[in-house]
Amino acid sequence: MSENPGAEPKNGFRDFFAEVEPLQMREPFAQTLGVFKKEDAVMEYGFLDVVKMAGHACPTTAGAYLCCRQALKALYRDETPIRGDIAITVYGESDEGVYGVIGQVFSLLTGAAPESGFRGLGHKFKRKDLLVFNPQKIDPQALCFEFTRMDTGQTVLVKFYPHRIPFPAEKSKRMGELMQKVLWEAAKQDEIRQFQDLWMEKVSEMLVKQTDISQWIKIETRKDEKNERGKNHRSTGP
Repeated sequence: MSENPGAEPKNGFRDFFAEVEPLQMREPFAQTLGVFKKEDAVMEYGFLDVVKMAGHACPTTAGAYLCCRQALKALYRDETPIRGDIAITVYGESDEGVYGVIGQVFSLLTGAAPESGFRGLGHKFKRKDLLVFNPQKIDPQALCFEFTRMDTGQTVLVKFYPHRIPFPAEKSKRMGELMQKVLWEAAKQDEIRQFQDLWMEKVSEMLVKQTDISQWIKIETRKDEKNERGKNHRSTGP
């Protein structure tokens, strides 16, 4: 929590962003090129990095951050995840709905990149094609994503159910009404502020309180399935 909740945050962002649990990642590529002053340094990514990348905060970017964090916790448990050593399948088209935005968040946090990504140095540090989009719909009620550890081949399937995120119906209705007025530049200043507060309230509820998160983000571990994807990526050059 902020030490002085009544004070205006120095960086201009809302206070709750500082309360969101960050991701700790090892980055061997950066280590190899001398980015760090000491070996075995850890890079930290927070939700504010997602905000800066996307230019906004919303339930989609918040959900993507949480899906990624939950997947990495399931895959690595007490280990620090290795950025650039994670392959991701997004079950949806890149230009369909919010899948493209979610893919950008995953790419930022894990280093996994689509076909436009980094081709690697020699046989190492390839990021290209670690993030792929598959039009198959595994669960028609959920947004589905598969995360694979390339060193072990272990895979988890993440199912994200945005419609299950708990938020009062009256607040959702009011937020929708105000959004239309804001977008059409018909809202008064107090209505603009009310809309912004409601919008950020939902984002905060997701990221900080995470009420009933197991009901709207589900993780399925596929221990018994032989996953060839990690092996294929390890053996493929740039």
